[in-house]
Amino acid sequence: MSKKVTFGDVMGELDGKSDIDCSNKGLTSLEGCPEKVKGDFDCSGNKLATLEGSPKKIKGDFNCSGNKLTSLEGGPEEVKGDFDCSGNQLTSLSGCPVFIMGDFSCAANQLTSLTGEIFQNTETIGCPDIVEGDFNCSGNKLSSLEGAPLLVGGDFNCSDNQLATLQGAPIRVQGDFDCSSNQLASLAGSPDVVRGDFSCRKNQLTSLKGAAREVRGTLDCSANQLTSLKGAPQEVRAFDCSSNQLTSLKGAPQRVDGFNCSNNQLISLKWAPEKVKGNVDCAWNQLATLDDAPKKVKGNFDCSGNQLIALEGALKKVGGDLICGQNAQPFNEEKVRVALCVKGNCFL
Repeated sequence: MSKKVTFGDVMGELDGKSDIDCSNKGLTSLEGCPEKVKGDFDCSGNKLATLEGSPKKIKGDFNCSGNKLTSLEGGPEEVKGDFDCSGNQLTSLSGCPVFIMGDFSCAANQLTSLTGEIFQNTETIGCPDIVEGDFNCSGNKLSSLEGAPLLVGGDFNCSDNQLATLQGAPIRVQGDFDCSSNQLASLAGSPDVVRGDFSCRKNQLTSLKGAAREVRGTLDCSANQLTSLKGAPQEVRAFDCSSNQLTSLKGAPQRVDGFNCSNNQLISLKWAPEKVKGNVDCAWNQLATLDDAPKKVKGNFDCSGNQLIALEGALKKVGGDLICGQNAQPFNEEKVRVALCVKGNCFL
């Protein structure tokens, strides 16, 4: 049997009036910790299988990541900063505080649920109800978001799980919302409003029905099985629907700073936005004409890897570079610049 290594053995007697860093000390027990810590408490990178003996009130951040914890029972009752329990072996969040004033991360564990457990007819607390900062439950085995915080003040990251539904997600997210790399066939249950970026890439989506009605940042729905863009909000900062199975852009946002529809099966750019403040990438489709392309692109325009024999069409002005190699026939730069106003370089 391996020798017990306690906090008291390694750190001695501390009054808790300042930050305590007992990380990477080989600790197997937190016995000997002060009950209150006025700064941060970092016990990450040890061999802890339990939080019994930890401080009960911490005015700063609490970091117990990279241990062997299967439960948060016995942990702090009050943390006024960030709470990081990532990289453990947690199967439940039972024992964590109800309210987190900073960020909360339970990423890279073995969680299958965010709800509390029923014990002697009483449901224990699961996930925090309120997280004022970011919430990160990525890299677990979650099949549902039921039990997730009711309010998240920053980003919400549930990527790299086994989610088949977004039911249980917050109604509003003040930062980014990332549900990428799951098993979603529908966006039903998405937040209504996302003030940052919305990423649902690498799922099994065939349409965007149920997506957030308002996204203030970038909407990334790339690497799905989309055959329709129906359900997309009409205004986003940037829109990426690359690497799907689209034959039409109907439903695409019309007010964007950047637009990427590359690696699809498009034969036309009909329904693309008319003006784009940033870059447009429509490479590697089956375009034979640019008749329905945006009229003005302030950034780069990439139409390489298509079946174009001419660049004449709706496009009149490119503020950045023009990239048009590997089409049905090579283009001559002199003729290209006669047909289009290109302020940057021409990559033919």
